[in-house]
Amino acid sequence: MDYFKPESVSEALSLLAKYGNEAKIIAGGTDVMVDIKYKEEPGCLVNIKRIPGMSAIEESGGSLRIGPLVTIREIETSKLVRERLPLLWEACHQFASLQIRNTATIGGNICRASPSGETLAPLLVLGAKAKLAFSDGEKTEPFNSLFQGPGKTSLGSKGLLAAIEIPYPPKGSSGVYLKHAVRGPMDIAVVGIAVLVVPDSAAKTLQEARIGLGAVAPTPIRAIKAEAMLRGKPLDSKLVEQAAQMAAAESSPITDQRGSAEYRRWIVEALTRRGLEQTWKAATGKEVA
Repeated sequence: MDYFKPESVSEALSLLAKYGNEAKIIAGGTDVMVDIKYKEEPGCLVNIKRIPGMSAIEESGGSLRIGPLVTIREIETSKLVRERLPLLWEACHQFASLQIRNTATIGGNICRASPSGETLAPLLVLGAKAKLAFSDGEKTEPFNSLFQGPGKTSLGSKGLLAAIEIPYPPKGSSGVYLKHAVRGPMDIAVVGIAVLVVPDSAAKTLQEARIGLGAVAPTPIRAIKAEAMLRGKPLDSKLVEQAAQMAAAESSPITDQRGSAEYRRWIVEALTRRGLEQTWKAATGKEVA
């Protein structure tokens, strides 16, 4: 197995173009090294840790720009992230162990494209965009089209994630990330739910609602029908129940060693209900009627 340490994006892209599917990018290595040990050894490793300009968290107008080499722990301990993007902060706070958070990068979590990836449903709900670099130029890809299946993104084998751009949520909004796992934060999510609500100025109706589902479809998804059901309406317990049931119906989970498809749908419903109740109270100071 060959090993390379490119010092620029163009050098890394040249290696990816040369080796194609045989190349594996490594940054934190928390997933790649496990794959090498228990699955298949790649033709080469491309370590991108030495590429400058990919390790910063910085404001850019009305959004936050995060480099793909920023670790989960750096996001968790960022005052800027906690204040401006508490939904993303909460997901990172529930990300595996402290040791893993100190090593794992947000870029790795995204490019791994696991349906259960902790940051993916929150980034989807936040309307994040990925800046992708290719040998023939750059493009910006919304997160709702970035993921193409388990382990697959629109980067393919020859692209590189250059940055993540996350717009700040609307003023007065509230978000939460809820995770259900067999062994708590240390384990992979059986179900992960991200909820963001925006009440109207009078705190009587939902101006906007976003619901992201993780680990219950081939990719992280938005519960579009449930969101539409909530939009523009006063939130009461009956509507919450209907939206939670719709979110469960929009999921398409599998049965595996962590739980059955039926169990996962039940968890989607329960966590969606809880997420809507929590975010509405946090945003308005009122319990759901």
